[in-house]
Amino acid sequence: MIIDIHGHLGNINFSEFWQADAGKLREYMKESGTDKLCLSASRSIMYDIREGNAELDAVLKKYDDFYGYVVVSPTFPGTEEELHYLQENPKFRGVKIHPDYHGYDLSVPSNYRFIDRIAGKVPMMLFHVSCMPGSGFSKAETVVSIAREHPETNFVLAHCAGLFQNGNYPFFPNMDSLERICDAGLPENVWIDTAHYLLYAYQTVMAKMVRLAGAEHVVFGTDSPLQGAMQMKFAQDVIYALDISQTEKDAIMYGNAMKILDLER
Repeated sequence: MIIDIHGHLGNINFSEFWQADAGKLREYMKESGTDKLCLSASRSIMYDIREGNAELDAVLKKYDDFYGYVVVSPTFPGTEEELHYLQENPKFRGVKIHPDYHGYDLSVPSNYRFIDRIAGKVPMMLFHVSCMPGSGFSKAETVVSIAREHPETNFVLAHCAGLFQNGNYPFFPNMDSLERICDAGLPENVWIDTAHYLLYAYQTVMAKMVRLAGAEHVVFGTDSPLQGAMQMKFAQDVIYALDISQTEKDAIMYGNAMKILDLER
């Protein structure tokens, strides 16, 4: 069983290289051996939240392969009403938060209060955690602060909780954000996803991530369709090659996702 917790339906960054409708995503899943893919709508992140959520709702009703996230944002406060999808369509399992693309800093009090309010209403949340030099709108420490206030809600911090690299010397990625939150003690309701291309380029980065967080707090995600089927499969191979037990590998590949998404119900 392989569950990819971090994917996107549609066109990312309006680029022809990074687009996939439901049919293309299913091709990627078949080629990579992925059983389930959890999606937010690229349209919701890049263009129109309501249109994107509606587009994903229709896809989730048509295909069994996918689960979904409702996108909301304090930049568009009326989008809190979009949470109705969580009651109306059981394939929606939580909420996607993307401060970088929606242009807000999660630590600003009004934004923090909005997200904190959402956290009290939903079963799980997937956060885009800033992962590029010069960005930092959703720091891992801020997300963990919200998670501590909502122990009944599951939180996933994408992109290794913020894996950064120097633009001039990209061969030296650091995991400072992850190390800080792990050193402070990860709450039981917080997981870190593996969606970052440097994890595929350097196996030692994946190993360090698991060493810091523990396999029980790491969940498989690829940011599909950015990586395509080849990278989705390569990411799996990197995890299977780690010097950890099969039980720990199974937890990363599907066990933790089943818990996060409550897939037994």
